[in-house]
Amino acid sequence: MTIMMPSDLPVNPTGIANDLTDTVTEVFPLFAGVQMLARHGVSVEVTVAPSTIVATITVTPTAAPVLPAILAEIDDARPGSLPGGRLAVTGTMCQGTVTLRVLIPQDWVTADELAVLTGTATADPSRLL
Repeated sequence: MTIMMPSDLPVNPTGIANDLTDTVTEVFPLFAGVQMLARHGVSVEVTVAPSTIVATITVTPTAAPVLPAILAEIDDARPGSLPGGRLAVTGTMCQGTVTLRVLIPQDWVTADELAVLTGTATADPSRLL
């Protein structure tokens, strides 16, 4: 079920300022974790809209060893590709509230290998990674 707020509600500047302050206060402690991910070749971009949260995780070839662990944490992981041909896995986390999209370098893994990593196909695991 999606709950949509009416678009004609009056804006409360004090409430918005308080929400902004709370958000900034909660985000700063994540900085160290995000920096650690970046140093290991994993970047995360979060897009928030009124009814959706999409986290786009980009894995570089140097971060390839962490991909199976990342994919294991994603519910309903489905391999696919973006319109530009980039390999991607889409799934959910937090009981379906957040949609995750993992982007994988095209030259790092084939679509068949990606399907095996996400559990949608079977293959010889020794040929992966």
